[in-house]
Amino acid sequence: MSSYYDDHSLEDPFKARQSNNRSLNPDLSHFMPNEDDEISSSSNRLPPGTTPRASDFRRLAEMFGAFREREEPLGDEAHQEFLDNLITQLMDEAGASGKHGPPPASKSFIRDLPFVAQKELKSDEACIICNENFHENEFKAGITKLPCKHFFDRDCIVPWLELHNNCPACRAEVPSDDPDWIKKKREAELAKYAAEAEIDEDWMYS
Repeated sequence: MSSYYDDHSLEDPFKARQSNNRSLNPDLSHFMPNEDDEISSSSNRLPPGTTPRASDFRRLAEMFGAFREREEPLGDEAHQEFLDNLITQLMDEAGASGKHGPPPASKSFIRDLPFVAQKELKSDEACIICNENFHENEFKAGITKLPCKHFFDRDCIVPWLELHNNCPACRAEVPSDDPDWIKKKREAELAKYAAEAEIDEDWMYS
């Protein structure tokens, strides 16, 4: 299965970091905020009003790449392919400075992400992004759920939502503060209401 780097004849930075004794739980601490950071893992890492930069997309691609490399010895090809697709999207968006992808989720949506208790989940339930079982994970920022009912570790989904207003699994949209997105959403709603009104009028006079 070829990756983004194979398709573009680039050196894969994730494989370059591998050692002979690769851990199945790679150190991702440099992707996550420190305890001394002013911004917690459950809030936006990007300062308010900041437009995502190419480096933000590359950093998240690198984080997902660490998860992808962990899947190779485990043989989970389906999850590795899922991560490959996300990495490809992120690297393409980095090359386009994020201008051609979806906008970030709204600050309030990210801030108000619900916390989900482990006891509410099945024993084999795992985060869609990192593929770690929720019941074996005691050290992350918690579990959350998007409106589409998909569950994630907060540490995995918040960085994605800071760059995209959709679910990485099913692509269901969530609210955004982006003016163009708000305008497009409003126009779609008006068009829907107009179409429904026309149907009602035709029914009345038919």
